[in-house]
Amino acid sequence: MPEEHGYIDSDGHVIEPADLWERYLDPEFREEMPSHDLGYRGDPYAYINECRVKGTSMPTFLAGKPAPMPGLREAYEEYQEMGFSPAAYSLVLDRSKIDYMVVYPTAGLFMTAVPELSAETAAAYRRAYNRWLGDFCGECDGRVIGVASLDLRDPVEAAREARRCVETYGFKAATVAPDPVTHYPLFHPFHDPLWSALQELDIPIAFHAGAGTPQNVGVEHFFDWGAGRGAAAFCMGNMLACMAMIGGGVLERFPHLRVAHLEVGCGWLPYWLDRMQSGIQGSNRAASRFLPMEGLSLHPVEYFRRQCFVACDPDDPHLAWVASEVGEECLVTASDFGHPEGRGYLDAVRETLELEGISMELKRKIMWDNPARLYGLS
Repeated sequence: MPEEHGYIDSDGHVIEPADLWERYLDPEFREEMPSHDLGYRGDPYAYINECRVKGTSMPTFLAGKPAPMPGLREAYEEYQEMGFSPAAYSLVLDRSKIDYMVVYPTAGLFMTAVPELSAETAAAYRRAYNRWLGDFCGECDGRVIGVASLDLRDPVEAAREARRCVETYGFKAATVAPDPVTHYPLFHPFHDPLWSALQELDIPIAFHAGAGTPQNVGVEHFFDWGAGRGAAAFCMGNMLACMAMIGGGVLERFPHLRVAHLEVGCGWLPYWLDRMQSGIQGSNRAASRFLPMEGLSLHPVEYFRRQCFVACDPDDPHLAWVASEVGEECLVTASDFGHPEGRGYLDAVRETLELEGISMELKRKIMWDNPARLYGLS
């Protein structure tokens, strides 16, 4: 690891080109071809994100509406002019002193969220995105690392696609939304073919929400307020996914499957693991605390320490507390480059190194050791 600034960015984002679907979608599915409009433009300079599938526009609270925010032009105008191309990502990595960036979708967060899609069409959308991403990462000198985007309607097909992405493109993870479109919860054996394949492939499953999809967890409790919807979708979605994977026995059945919870901060984690431990087993904390959960051989925090990771912002105020309560080995950090939130973290390496109250050993773990272990990077 470079002594001064070894840094693996655990969650950046691509900005997919508008012609992705025309170029990469299988011909037999083009009558149902999705479309999207992504990027930064206008005066005032604004974020544009509209994804259209079967007559549904997403994010539901933003689609078609420019979202101007302070600092967007300064952060992204040059990269937008470069079309968020492989060259743009190489440039930002050099400038930010980031060694590797693991990239997740933007349009791809939404494209199979519409319940009306058939399993075959949803899988075709995912294949198209993954083909494009494989070509994109192939132009980035190995520093931009791809993640297979999967759909859960057909776990056997998802497992097949994950294998193809690892063998063909060298992708280092797979990702799904934390809120399945089907009526099968994440812990249902219906999904076991996928978890089994990922364990065999030795790549993690990363849960990454996309706020503003038709089935977002918790959104029905909020009025038309984008920030509230985003907070609910990202936080509640990951909390429930964490509950499903641990409390539902997935990590008991697949003890070598790694799990990542992304773009949700880390402060929720000690509280939620405690709620799993004491709340699930009964309201009498004195009687139930530290008793085994039915069907599980470990306590929730032990599963998390063994198999799970959570991504925090470079300036996350809860980092030291989570490291103390849950463990130093479960934390990674990310810039969210490409998305509006990422405009504040283009200097993520320096910000992480300057964190107060955090040892240099812990900084090294969250910047390098832990993400290298999460993504299987030597």
